[in-house]
Amino acid sequence: MKNWKAMAGGLVLAGALAVPGMTMAAGGEHDPHHFRGPMIERMAEELDLTEGQKAQLKANREANREAHKARREEMRALHEQLREAIDSGADQATLDRLGAELGKLQVAKMQEMHRQHQQLESILTDEQKAKLEQLKSERKERWKEHRQKRAERRQQQQ
Repeated sequence: MKNWKAMAGGLVLAGALAVPGMTMAAGGEHDPHHFRGPMIERMAEELDLTEGQKAQLKANREANREAHKARREEMRALHEQLREAIDSGADQATLDRLGAELGKLQVAKMQEMHRQHQQLESILTDEQKAKLEQLKSERKERWKEHRQKRAERRQQQQ
């Protein structure tokens, strides 16, 4: 049980290092909102949002934009500090501290996403909320099928 902190720190560290690596492997820097515009438009169409609801959704996004940008920049800087600390052979206490800071930012990001989802639901009618739940269920099912197919392909390759 003593090593759980080290293991947790290692997992946070691994995740922190994996994400930038995957981004670079995918072709370099990308706008994190690259797909968000079309995704929001498609959701608005599928939920049959009114012009007023679309305007409220846009106003909510605009209101959150600066805070999101600041958090993203803070996370980017923290990732860079973590990379430099690892490259320079920093001690475990430094890595744990940086990992804990990164974890706090991740939690804050998740909380903000939850709050934004609540904002979205607050402008929806009961019928639209039901449709949103249906869309979420369908998306989860597609991802489940996708993961199963990927696992099957991996087994066949072995």
